[in-house]
Amino acid sequence: MSAGGVNNQAALLGKLENVVHERRHSKVLESPLAVPRRGVMLHYDDSSRDDWAVEWFFDKRCKNGYTWLVLDDGRVIELADPTKRTPHAGACRTPNANSAFYGIAAATNGLVPATAAQLDSIVALCAALQLPTIVGHDSEAIWAPANTRRAELWGRGGRKVDPTGVREDGVPIIDIGVIRARVAATSRSVG
Repeated sequence: MSAGGVNNQAALLGKLENVVHERRHSKVLESPLAVPRRGVMLHYDDSSRDDWAVEWFFDKRCKNGYTWLVLDDGRVIELADPTKRTPHAGACRTPNANSAFYGIAAATNGLVPATAAQLDSIVALCAALQLPTIVGHDSEAIWAPANTRRAELWGRGGRKVDPTGVREDGVPIIDIGVIRARVAATSRSVG
């Protein structure tokens, strides 16, 4: 790693020092960034228990991953080196989305809304990162030849439902608009 890379990593870790509770780099695949970071992509990991969620990312069968996993009590577990990309996005509207966006996931599923503590920690992470874009996986994920043979779907959205979820009452698991507003308010109060 170059001196600039070391300095960038130190600066990033400094920003996150009061936000990340535990650094447990898992079996998540990491690669060098293909493009600079431009934002954060929010997810849920489709789990029903925090301990199972954390355990999965240390299982050799796990092929996906996020930079950070936020547990029900708001604890933030760093699963991967934040200076590298992880396979959290797949085919997306934004090219090289795994590099362009950090992946943050709430440990929950498509029916159980993120807890207040999870939302507070997600806001704190996003505010610390100070990046201009916050998106949901569902707004970015597209169909591609790698994930469907149906050519008429290629390039279209609808491949993912996280972080909005699938609740019949329409309550989002993570409301991207609320997160954006809270991060903006946090940034104004600090600046």
